[in-house]
Amino acid sequence: MDAGDLEAILLSLRVSTVAAALLVAPGVLLALWLAGSRSIWKSAVETLVIAPLVVPPVITGIGLLTLVGWLGLPIAFTWWAAVLASGMVAAPLLIRTVRAALESVDPRLAQVAATLGASRVRVFFTVTLPAIWPAVVGGLTLAWARALGEFGATLIVAGNIAGRTRTIPLAMYTDWQSADRPVWPLATVAVGLALAAVLLGETLLRRSQRRRVHAPHPSDQTA
Repeated sequence: MDAGDLEAILLSLRVSTVAAALLVAPGVLLALWLAGSRSIWKSAVETLVIAPLVVPPVITGIGLLTLVGWLGLPIAFTWWAAVLASGMVAAPLLIRTVRAALESVDPRLAQVAATLGASRVRVFFTVTLPAIWPAVVGGLTLAWARALGEFGATLIVAGNIAGRTRTIPLAMYTDWQSADRPVWPLATVAVGLALAAVLLGETLLRRSQRRRVHAPHPSDQTA
């Protein structure tokens, strides 16, 4: 492993971490809306949310590059473009995980808090969020792992520029094309990071499920 591989590892960690951090607030808010909304637009929004998981990443990259150009954002072929691409393909994992957790929370808990005079914001931060926080962290961890391994969309939007946008998958692709550069050191790092993130995410999701199963019933608290 040489300096170029180390640069790719550090850049990937920075890109995936920033992408995951930027997903937290909009991802949780969108999941909250999807879990409780009866809008006629709900199905359309659900389709758009799931699309990055099923659409080829190259198409996602082309769409993002077109959008960036249309908006006049000077981020194409920079590491911020890699953040955008990684965040876009990773967002569904966070949103769907948090939404599933929200839909399993007993709505009567929030209703009891509301009858005691708590506002919606206070209900969210004192009742809902404590009930789902393992799912939030678990979904965020899985999204981080997906962002770390993003290749197709990143290649289109950010390019493959050494030291600037060459993440671990792009560096592996470059090494694979070179006859004198082994790809296994980077592959080992990528697999290790991904497996650790998935293990942590699944552990937190199981913890979230156990918390919901053993959560006290509102009638027990008011009896």
